[in-house]
Amino acid sequence: MSGTDLPAGGNCMTSKEGLASCEELAAVFRALGHPARLAIIKQLASRQGACCGEIVSHLPLAQSTVSQHLQVLKDAGLLCCDTRGRNCHYALNWQVLSLAECRTKDFWEHLNAAQPDQAGQSAGAQVVSASD
Repeated sequence: MSGTDLPAGGNCMTSKEGLASCEELAAVFRALGHPARLAIIKQLASRQGACCGEIVSHLPLAQSTVSQHLQVLKDAGLLCCDTRGRNCHYALNWQVLSLAECRTKDFWEHLNAAQPDQAGQSAGAQVVSASD
């Protein structure tokens, strides 16, 4: 998933679009599914960007490990990489992060809307008796 090939809307109506939205959200969740990657995202959120060496200096991980995590985040579209000489300068891709936030919110709203209420019914569902 990259920041350039995402649809503009986050609330898909058809099942095909809904599946694509879920696949994109799952890719973001996979990328964020490691504590080191979350730490990298948090660190980059507090700055305009950083090179790999600067990120390594704030984490108890080897440079090669941090590089692998940066690649996963970049492949998911969560990071932008600007090559400056021999260094790569990483920054958050706020457009993709914002879209992921909206899709996550839509996902939870959909689940909450389907949650059974106190009477054991789905929200908004009508009870049909056997005599109807």
